[in-house]
Amino acid sequence: MQRMDAAGKQFRQLLRPAVLALAVAVVARPAVAPSEPTLDAAPDGSFSVVVIPDSQKYRGRGTKSEPMSTNEVTNATLDSHVRWIVGNVEAQRVAFVTHVGDIVDRKVPEQWAVARRCMDRLDGLVPYGVAPGNHDMSASGNSAMFVREFGPAHFVGLPWYGGAFEGAPGAAGSQGGASSFQLFSAGGMDFIILHLECNAPDDVLAWADGVLCAHAGRRAIVTTHMDLGPIEKPRNEKDYLEAPRGRMRWKKVHGERGNTPQEMWEQCFRKHENLFLILSGDQSRSQALRLVSTSDHGRTVHALLSDYNQDAADWLRILRFLPERARIDVLTVNSRDGTLCKGTRLVPDSIQHCFCLEWPMPVKRAP
Repeated sequence: MQRMDAAGKQFRQLLRPAVLALAVAVVARPAVAPSEPTLDAAPDGSFSVVVIPDSQKYRGRGTKSEPMSTNEVTNATLDSHVRWIVGNVEAQRVAFVTHVGDIVDRKVPEQWAVARRCMDRLDGLVPYGVAPGNHDMSASGNSAMFVREFGPAHFVGLPWYGGAFEGAPGAAGSQGGASSFQLFSAGGMDFIILHLECNAPDDVLAWADGVLCAHAGRRAIVTTHMDLGPIEKPRNEKDYLEAPRGRMRWKKVHGERGNTPQEMWEQCFRKHENLFLILSGDQSRSQALRLVSTSDHGRTVHALLSDYNQDAADWLRILRFLPERARIDVLTVNSRDGTLCKGTRLVPDSIQHCFCLEWPMPVKRAP
């Protein structure tokens, strides 16, 4: 059972400039006109999970956007996102950072080097994870370059890195190291977050099942590149923009072995009582989308898509957990100047970018 989430009326009041025009401490950010709503500091008792959308906006030599350029390869969007996070870890009480995938556009050394330089700035500052997107692996599912840069070897010795899928022998098995899980605690609660490769095959889902069962006492989040978007595979450009949307029933990688987002939900996600949130990207023409599903245990599972590659601004997602209010505020902020998203060309309604999710999260109190 699943339904498109129509909640958000409560958050419209929060978007009024009189409430949200509170400056946040951002390192060297430009001045913002008073009429522009900006992100306020996270209140006492709250904490945040930052979601980095697809960040494949590379410029320079050999990139898709500038194939004839001879300039150095850069990624101003990913650089801006990470700088914002580094400058706001304390003000926003950031407990974890998750990347939804497509951290590169082309699997070439220059882009991987830029991605690593950006993400390495989070090392020792805040726990984080990256879900491999279809641009981060081959059509057949080869993720060797991703594993080299963001696989288990990169996180050796870090207590919050839980582990990774080890792979299976033989050509039919999935490659080890691409899918991983992390552990963190915040607000008196323990969490597990899985970063699953795009269209994860059966053996990866079986591993994810085991990990979720082994950590059933932790509240669970899944980040995977493909989840929401056009339900059926688009046949033309119009379908990307106008076809019915929800949990997708098509795939991009792993060939016959790959599972569609709907199959991943049916085979794995819906079975786990502790899972409450699925994060994804991939669909820049859907851009911002949400879905509410009900698990086999009758639990509410929120699914959120954010992919702003079609927009000129550098939008970044902040999930602000408010335990005492049993609520998560979802805020989309421009990482360059701290302003909140009031709408985009593709999704003009501000309530699709800044809204709240009801979620009971009782905190265990000492007797």
